[in-house]
Amino acid sequence: MKKLLLAASVATLTMTAAQAAPTLYGKLSVTLDNIDNNDFKDESVVKVNSNASRLGVKGEEKLTDNLSAVYLAEWEIGADGDGDAFKNRNRFVGVKSAGVGTLKVGQFDSYFKTAAGNNQDIFNDNTELDMTKVLVGEDRLTDVIGFETDKKLLGGLTFNIMFQQGEEKEATNNATKGQEGSRDGFGDGVSTSITYDNKDMGLTAAVAGNFAVSSKYNAYDAKSYYSDAIRVTGSLDFTPMGVDGLVLGALWQTAQPTDDTVTGFKGLQEDAYGVTAAYKIGSTPLKLKAQYISATTEVDGMEDRQNDLYGVGADYQINKQAKFYGVVAQQKIDWEEDNNKKTVIGLGMEYNF
Repeated sequence: MKKLLLAASVATLTMTAAQAAPTLYGKLSVTLDNIDNNDFKDESVVKVNSNASRLGVKGEEKLTDNLSAVYLAEWEIGADGDGDAFKNRNRFVGVKSAGVGTLKVGQFDSYFKTAAGNNQDIFNDNTELDMTKVLVGEDRLTDVIGFETDKKLLGGLTFNIMFQQGEEKEATNNATKGQEGSRDGFGDGVSTSITYDNKDMGLTAAVAGNFAVSSKYNAYDAKSYYSDAIRVTGSLDFTPMGVDGLVLGALWQTAQPTDDTVTGFKGLQEDAYGVTAAYKIGSTPLKLKAQYISATTEVDGMEDRQNDLYGVGADYQINKQAKFYGVVAQQKIDWEEDNNKKTVIGLGMEYNF
């Protein structure tokens, strides 16, 4: 009898552990980059860059027939050995209602950011060339509560909204940061998006908005201000139309401080747009990519500043997990007379697990 009870106990514990086991995942992406005019200075350098390499755990556990607990904790890791061993990325805990949506609490990418997928930023996560180098809005927000509807609920249409808590003292005044008063209540910042995905048509589209969310303006020493912004993005896969492998993407957005109170930057506003193209060559593992992104920033009484990023890339997909890739790209800032073009030539490998 004791042996029977012991066997039953071990079986029960094993079953429980198996049900609750999280999924370990990650990505290692490393490039060897030759950079001319590094940091827009008269110098060239060869770097080994870890491009948002990461390690994480995630899981989903049934609570009832219709409810599940969901969780994720993710860290950026320096695959090149530079910087901190671990840096916070997305992390949350929440509840998922089957067929309805998911409520999450923690730190994760704004819905303004996720409205633009890889088809709007072909150099996504690249240390030197991610579009965060050019335009406002690529933010991961702390202290947030977010809700995302299930894609199946509205036939490919999803609604997402998150509320950020500033957690400040009541006496704080953020006028110099672009928002009057204190951020001491619920939903001091809001990020929201409406997305649409139709695989039969090859169409994805999104409209997103940030309201009183801190974002950086690259044209002015990458300083961050609480801002309102609107983003419209979309991509079209031409495969359903008989042109296999061709995908075009586009993005447009505008941003300005929530309150026009930033000292020395009256009338601050950034307008940006981007276009991309990707083409997978037949049954080969090769994909060719091209991108152009431009942001123009204006301030009352000052000349407009333009920040451009353009380049091409090629991916050689070994299997679902691994690929080799190369990039040739340039970023240009027109407010500097000398050394205003940074050129990057890179070769790298990415492995997902």
